[in-house]
Amino acid sequence: MKPNFSLRLRIFNLNCWGIPYLSKHRGDRVKRLGDFLNMESFDLALLEEVWSEQDFQYLRQKLLPTYPAAHYFRSGVIGSGLCVFSKHPIQEFTQHVYTLNGYPYMIHHGDWFCGKAVGLLVLHLSGLVLNAYVTHLHAEYNRQKDIYLAHRVAQAWELAQFIHHTSKKADVVLLCGDLNLHPKDLGCRLLKEWTGLHDAYLETRDFKGSEEGCTMVPENCYVNQRELQSFPFGIRIDYVLYKAVSGFYISCKTLRTTTGRDPHSGTPLSDHEALMATLCVRHSPPQHTPSPTHGPAERSQLISVLKEAWAELDLGMAQARWWGTFAGYVIGLGLLLLALLCALAAGGGVREVAIMLWTPSVGLLLGAGAVYLFHVQEAKGLSRARAELQHMLGRAREAHDLDPESQAALFLGQQEGDRSEEQ
Repeated sequence: MKPNFSLRLRIFNLNCWGIPYLSKHRGDRVKRLGDFLNMESFDLALLEEVWSEQDFQYLRQKLLPTYPAAHYFRSGVIGSGLCVFSKHPIQEFTQHVYTLNGYPYMIHHGDWFCGKAVGLLVLHLSGLVLNAYVTHLHAEYNRQKDIYLAHRVAQAWELAQFIHHTSKKADVVLLCGDLNLHPKDLGCRLLKEWTGLHDAYLETRDFKGSEEGCTMVPENCYVNQRELQSFPFGIRIDYVLYKAVSGFYISCKTLRTTTGRDPHSGTPLSDHEALMATLCVRHSPPQHTPSPTHGPAERSQLISVLKEAWAELDLGMAQARWWGTFAGYVIGLGLLLLALLCALAAGGGVREVAIMLWTPSVGLLLGAGAVYLFHVQEAKGLSRARAELQHMLGRAREAHDLDPESQAALFLGQQEGDRSEEQ
């Protein structure tokens, strides 16, 4: 690789809102999306909520001349909804399905059936190794009473860990997707602090698009306006995040978003806004070589966010155990009821009533058993994530305590305290 090596990457990301039979004008929007991607000829197009594999196959054929490489990430009952189209050959790909993903009995939300995941593809570009990740986290249905908060924090931690452990041979790391997290939300801060990823919207000096970079805006005719009542400009929940390892420097030259309408026809491509980023990668001169990811100040922020995440998972685990215990009691009562019904049926006194109650009693017992098993699994998933966080929190505290600058600050503070006592 030449010392003056430089590379420009044009990235496209969109949550396509492609729910069969439910999303409005899905077919027309998919067609126009294909036309737009062919016209713009991005290096990478990363999409979420392409729930229909037929839609993916349609785009695959339509985009084949411009994007010869593509992959659809399959998981869950419905599918992950994640897919990628690349102008460059894909060397490797894999995926990780999140351990926790909502509740199966919340059928009207549907996240549990989707198998939310993170997809990874590895590209080799002029000798540079690029790890590109695409993901979609659990939706937030009620910000004031968010019953999925612990799951989303656990997903953010799993995502951060997956990136951490799979990107060690990469020169550049790119993450795109619908995180369903506001910039200051716990999950977003945890992800950024642990991975060291930079936010394209915050880093670029050339931004054009929706107010405050929002990716769900009230101007979009497909957006449920009630969801944005507290956010007059909209919300920013879709991201382009990136970082480069030592020896390389990456910057976001430009970032564009759609603004509630298709750039060409005027009708929106989705209920989300598209993100279009131009990233520049080059060799980093010695004076620009990034400092260690976590210095004293950064380590303090990391410790703070790890503690906050640990506390949130602890609350979620307590709630999961409560529901598991409750379901256990219902199972016990159901077994007693079945035993009573058997005794009544054998006695012959109220045999007809006993037989009538038998079926709903068995249904109640099976339902309670399913709820018990699910929440036991949920508690174990949260416990595993909490244990990982606790371990990393301990390591971060040790590193912070052993840091020379922290020790010097502590020593100076003790000296000032001693002087004040003498006075």
